[in-house]
Amino acid sequence: MSNESDSDLDERIELLKQKYLQRRNQVPDTFALPSADDGGRVRSQTRRDMRDYKKALREIYRTQRRPDSAEDDSPEETNVLCTETDVTLPSNLARSSSSSVLNGRGKDVMEETPSPSSGAAAAVHVYQEMLHIYEKLQAERLSQQVWAAELCERERELQQRENTLLQHQRSVHRLKAVEEEVLRRVQSLQQQYQQETNELEAALKQKTKENKRMKSSFDSMKELNDSMKKQLNEVSEQNRKLESQSRKVQARLENLQRKYESFTTHRGREPAVPKACKPENPQSNKAAGKAGVHGPSVKLLALLLDWVVDGQLVEVRDGSNLTGREPYATLRPSLHERCAKALPVLVEQLHQTPAIEPSLLLSLLRCVYCCLLLLERSSQHSVLTSTLRRLGEEVSRGSCDPARPRACPLFKSSCLHTRFLCSLIIIKTISQVDVLAQAVDVVSCAVRTDEGQTLFLEYRALPAVLALLRGGSPGLLAPSVDVLLQMSSESRMLSAFLDQCSTEDFFRCASTFLRNPRLEPPLMEKMLMLLQKLSSVRKNKRLFEVSSLHLLLQEMHRTVDRSQAFLNINLSSILLNLGLLTRS
Repeated sequence: MSNESDSDLDERIELLKQKYLQRRNQVPDTFALPSADDGGRVRSQTRRDMRDYKKALREIYRTQRRPDSAEDDSPEETNVLCTETDVTLPSNLARSSSSSVLNGRGKDVMEETPSPSSGAAAAVHVYQEMLHIYEKLQAERLSQQVWAAELCERERELQQRENTLLQHQRSVHRLKAVEEEVLRRVQSLQQQYQQETNELEAALKQKTKENKRMKSSFDSMKELNDSMKKQLNEVSEQNRKLESQSRKVQARLENLQRKYESFTTHRGREPAVPKACKPENPQSNKAAGKAGVHGPSVKLLALLLDWVVDGQLVEVRDGSNLTGREPYATLRPSLHERCAKALPVLVEQLHQTPAIEPSLLLSLLRCVYCCLLLLERSSQHSVLTSTLRRLGEEVSRGSCDPARPRACPLFKSSCLHTRFLCSLIIIKTISQVDVLAQAVDVVSCAVRTDEGQTLFLEYRALPAVLALLRGGSPGLLAPSVDVLLQMSSESRMLSAFLDQCSTEDFFRCASTFLRNPRLEPPLMEKMLMLLQKLSSVRKNKRLFEVSSLHLLLQEMHRTVDRSQAFLNINLSSILLNLGLLTRS
């Protein structure tokens, strides 16, 4: 009986095990997260599964208790309450499984009786499966709690969205009202703008008509103005022509007056001729007159000019005063007035004199130069601009008159005396740099000889050279300084030249020359050589101080480059002669 009961028990356990495995295969589908629509169906299915599990556990428990207590026909049933989310196992089942597994004595009993031990092992296996199911149910409960929290969060978000939507709807209603108001205002503004546009268009049309009328009147006035300008230009041209004719007539009248005065003066000096005496041969008189013009009259004019220059103008040139008169002397024109009247006549005579009369040309040039010196030194200023311009052109250019041809300009004559005087006249009357450079070159070549140096001192040419230095033209500085350096060379004219240089005018010009920031070192050295010779004259120390030249030389000596030995030597020598530098 015991064997049959054991076999029945084993079959019973196997059936329950298969049934449990089938239920187990169905459990994972039930543990998936249910959706909102399938929640009730899943819960009912879970309840049915729990009831089946309870039945299976009860049957297993009965089979386990049946061999131990044969006397009890109805084993105790443990009332186990299982909920949807909390699954608990019976405590006696847990105790029986733990005691059967862990207790040593239980192991001996199971070894002795194999049938009950196999049932206990099946019960333990079922217990483990139930624990696994319990863990899954706990995980499902947690997931359901998370899902419930998510639902609450979604509900709260939906509530917020609903509130936001309501606010948006209210805002949209307000915006619609504002839009209607704006459209109404825009429509009114458009109407007002259209009205103002129409008014402005009407005003613009009126202004356009007025502008057209003004433009037409302006065009007519412009045409009238152009015609008036043409007439004014024609009148100005006529006026210019009349002025030129008037100047020519005035010049012609002045020439005629001078000729008439000279003619009356010459006629008054001629001796009275008896009326009864008549020339017997008019043709012979004409021939004699022509011969006299080209023969004795030329010589006589040359002698008279030399006499005037040597007798009166030379004294004025040397600086003597001829203005004093005796108390009983008759009132005569001053020498300045005589020179101002004589200079245009001399220029005209110079123009008419041919080159074949070198003595007459030289006498005329001497007289012209002395007149220029007198006019420069006089306190009275005569306006002789055109005369001076004609004089400069006459001596710097060749003659274009076919009756009196002149091959080359006078300042390029073969006579040194003529060249020198013409060059000085050009320096005093011409402002063209190229012509001035040629004239200075002529003077520089002339002073290389003793005759040229004598002419330089005789005609007082130093002020003309100083005027070129004051002008500051770069092309004229070098030849002008060369002229001064040639005159300061060792010769018998050196003392006379240093006497002419011992003036305040020269020292002030030298100070201005040395203060030029663009001055080249060679020109500075040449000027310092001349100043070194002037510093050896004791009376010139006052002139150095008056022109502040000694201060400039001290500054140059302090700042000059020591590599320029020649410049240092000249500066040291000048300061030593002036007593501003002690011998070391």
